[in-house]
Amino acid sequence: MAELLIRAAMNDHLVVSDLLAAGSGLRLAIRRPPIAQLVTDAHVAEARPQLAELAQGAGVPFLVDPNTPFLQSEVDPDDRWAQLPFGQAEALRVSDVDRGRLVAEVVDFQVDKNATTIIPPYFYGSSPNDPWFALSINLIRQTAEYLDANDIRLPVLPIMCAQLQSFGNELMWSAGVDRFIATVNDLDMGSMALCFSPAGDGKDGYGKVRRLFDTARRAKAGGLRVVAWHQGIYGPGLVAAGLDGYECGMGTGEQTNVARQQSSRKPRKDGSSGGGGGAGIYIETLGRSIPRRVGQILLGEIGMRPKVMCDDEGCCPSVSATLDNPRHHAVRSRARLLAQLTEQPHDRWRLNHIARDATAAVTIAKQANSVLEREKAKERIRTSNLEALAQVAGFLAEGEAGSRSA
Repeated sequence: MAELLIRAAMNDHLVVSDLLAAGSGLRLAIRRPPIAQLVTDAHVAEARPQLAELAQGAGVPFLVDPNTPFLQSEVDPDDRWAQLPFGQAEALRVSDVDRGRLVAEVVDFQVDKNATTIIPPYFYGSSPNDPWFALSINLIRQTAEYLDANDIRLPVLPIMCAQLQSFGNELMWSAGVDRFIATVNDLDMGSMALCFSPAGDGKDGYGKVRRLFDTARRAKAGGLRVVAWHQGIYGPGLVAAGLDGYECGMGTGEQTNVARQQSSRKPRKDGSSGGGGGAGIYIETLGRSIPRRVGQILLGEIGMRPKVMCDDEGCCPSVSATLDNPRHHAVRSRARLLAQLTEQPHDRWRLNHIARDATAAVTIAKQANSVLEREKAKERIRTSNLEALAQVAGFLAEGEAGSRSA
């Protein structure tokens, strides 16, 4: 069963409580909570200890992301992350990193916050030759040594955080993704997360989406359990292509853009704090969340409503239920789709499912844009990435069919 990892934000604890409560399981497949693993940022784990308690009570793994790529850029001194034991406001150079201290502080923090899986410190690598990438690999080894020395018997999930354009080049696979996998396998960790950035923007074309999927499949061929990190938009497609799950937020955090995340933590010239907006409205037929204002317009238009509304009465008995509880709806809808994909016996069927849905989403998006134009809304739903996803999934499905007939 592929897993949906949900990242809880600062004010998501009540929603998480509802979603992990007994009786909240999926209508499809087995009866289980829609959240397979609960993830949260380190500063959220510090402020919301009840998240760990909720996960423990539901029997689901709890992960605390240390977000150590923030060490590579300047962070507002008043930011909650900068107040953590391993956080700071000033940007570090590779030579500035005290590796032993960083590993100890990151691991001890996660253990103190009752994490059930340890995420080693990691950094954003611009290429396989980037010293930050080499440091990330070194820190995986040092984390394993620290866990062993301190008799900490918890599973480990190393995160490969890397620039897609460089690491997605098949000529770089040996020095990049293969090197990372070899380290994880050598340490017998069994699992890893892929955070290829940037990916998930509406302007993504065929070449970019194809690099993402091909490199993800390359990683999966290494024999590890692999999950996509910060990837709600392509997450179901990557699962159809063979990955073991994906992670995203509740109507937010659906695409990977490490540079943007780093920028959001920087001090503002006007004195304001960074950070994103609230959760959007997840539209299953579009495979993504849209801004709340756009969702209200589309769900309020009689002709458009049947094409974008939730069709699970157990989740959303009315349009107002979707608008009033967008985070509940986003998680349940994603979990339902993942269950549908998992129930299909072959990768080819799963990929065809993704290709068919993405093709339909292009048509729906164009119709939605006509409604938005008529309502004089500034927002538009881009279709380039949907078209690319349909083409890539279709191509991979044909490859699967060919390999079975050969």
